Order: sequence, then C-alpha cells, then structure tokens
Amino acid sequence: MSETASESETARTDAERLRRAQELVDGLWSGRVLHAAAEVGLFGSLDEEPTAAEGLAADLDLDPDATYRLLRALSHFGALDEDDQRRFALTPLGRHFREDHPRSVRPGLMLFQSPEWVSAMTHLPDIVREGGPDGFVREHGRDIFDYMSDAPEFASAFDEFMTSMSHQHAEAVLDALPDDELSQFDRVCDVGGGQGYLCCRLLAQYPDLRGTVFDRPSVVAEVPALPDEFGVADRCDYVGGDMFESVPEADAYFMKWILHDWTDQECVEILSTIREAAPDGARLFVVEAVVPGPAQSHFSKKLDMTMLVHMGGRERTRAEYASLLERAGWTIADEWVPPEGPMRLLEATTD
Repeated sequence: MSETASESETARTDAERLRRAQELVDGLWSGRVLHAAAEVGLFGSLDEEPTAAEGLAADLDLDPDATYRLLRALSHFGALDEDDQRRFALTPLGRHFREDHPRSVRPGLMLFQSPEWVSAMTHLPDIVREGGPDGFVREHGRDIFDYMSDAPEFASAFDEFMTSMSHQHAEAVLDALPDDELSQFDRVCDVGGGQGYLCCRLLAQYPDLRGTVFDRPSVVAEVPALPDEFGVADRCDYVGGDMFESVPEADAYFMKWILHDWTDQECVEILSTIREAAPDGARLFVVEAVVPGPAQSHFSKKLDMTMLVHMGGRERTRAEYASLLERAGWTIADEWVPPEGPMRLLEATTD
C-alpha cells in the first residue's frame, strides 16, 4: 500500500471513529453513562495502559463496585478495553472523550447530557402538541441565555462547546472563502463572536484587516488570550452590547451560528440593527447549517430539534434566509459550501 493510500485509509478510519463517538454522545443511555464517567474523572485518569478498576476508584474517591460496573459498561460501548484482571484501557474511540484530544467530543457530551439540557427535552411531546414556548422555558422558567447568567457551571459547559465548534467553523469558513475575499475590507465585526476565535483567525489570515468581537457584556468582560496567541492583539477589539439595539460599524460582518437561535421577527430585528450600522457597500457573511431539500438527509434537520426545544429558534432553508435578509435590507450576493462539515456561508450585500 502506498503512503498516500495509507494516509487516506487512516483519515477515513479517524473520521469513522469520530462519527461513532458523536453517535454515543447523542444516545440516551450511552450519553448518560459517558457523561457520568467524564464528570467523575474516569476518562482523564485512563490511557492506553491497563489500569485496575479498584485503583481508579481509590484515586478518585469513588465506590469500587459502582466504578467497576460503570467501566464495564464503557467497554460495552467500545470506549474501553477490559482484560481478565478487571483492568481497563482507553480504546482509540475512547480517546475522543478525553479533554486533551485534538478532536475531543467532550464539550458536546458535557452540554448535551447535562441535567438542564436533558430535562428540557422531556417537553418535546407537549411542544409538538401545543407549539411554544420552548422546552427550556417550560422546564426552567426562562430562556437559556437568561438562565446561564445565574448558572455558571451550565454556562461554562455551553461556552466550552461553542468554543470547540468555533474552531471547526472558522477553518470551514476559511476553506470556503476565496483566498482574497476579505482583502477588500478594512474592519470585520463578528456579531455574537464569543471568545473571538473566528475573528482572530481571520485577522491572522489578513494582516491588513482590523476586527471587533461583539457579544454580551458578560461574555467579553475579560479579553481572552486568543488575540495574543494569534499575534493580532493590536488589531482586535472586544465590545459588549445588545445586538438588538446597536452593533459597531464595520464594512464586513460575520454571524456564525447566531440567526438559528432566534425567531423570524427577532432575526429581522438583528439584521436591521446591523444594516443601520453598516456603510453602503458593506458585506454580511452568515454561517449556518442551511436545510436542504426533502430527499437529502442532513445534520440541520436533527439540529432543528435543539432549536425547537432549547433555543426557541429554527434551522432554515436558503429561501427562508434570503427572505429574512431582504426584509432587513440585505440581498444574498453569493454563497459557498465548505469542503467538509454541514455549514454553508451566505454573503449578503447592502447594494
């Protein structure tokens, strides 16, 4: 087998493992078992060398019998290997659940299997019967963003997951855009940009570009280390505010995984706010998992259940996004599909 063929086979095997790991995160029983193992520290204490269950229990101050039974269940799911001495070792699949794995699924595991997230899902039948409000409001009495202001552990899980997704989406955006697409702009503003990974990644790619990360004041209260890590601290600003009221001026705006969180009317309000701040000729880049036609299986159709239950928003078709943009004074001028992943990049103009 040639080196190229071998590398291709390895990449295919890695992708299959990642997909399988994600399936385990999504499953009810497997997800709860994996969440428990991660929460008590088992994945962080295991590696490829066999380790006795009793020793792990002692090190982590856990019940020995329950620990062994949990480890045995993990071996059933393929995350661990067990030998005849009740010792366990991580499998290649199991390594994806460690925090330090470069393609870790742990952020999604800790969010999607958290008590807050799971309890909201129990309201799905009533939502289907009655419509809104969403399951998170039904369960917790307020929307997910308000809830996070008083729930730091859940907020941390949410932010960690969004940060992990930002890394993947940023690379997808850069892979999709033509090499010189942003060279015409002076300043980019990432609306709802979180910790600023996408903005910093764009500034690193375009050395003449300046950027603003715009998000809720609580999100940007402390500037992260990312601008220094990317060497763009002198060109990157963090601004707090409310995107329903105003956003900073820029000649290019990015909204990545933002609009799907909101109702149609709320999306029009957000897009109108950006249009008011944008000079003529500005561009808006919308990154979303656009819903394809009825014959195509697509991640967006599953993700739409999260929007229905947890966020009060929805996934949309290209025509639906075009309608929202037009109502706010924008027109889709172009679109790109990244070579990997389910996201699509829509470019809108004020012209």
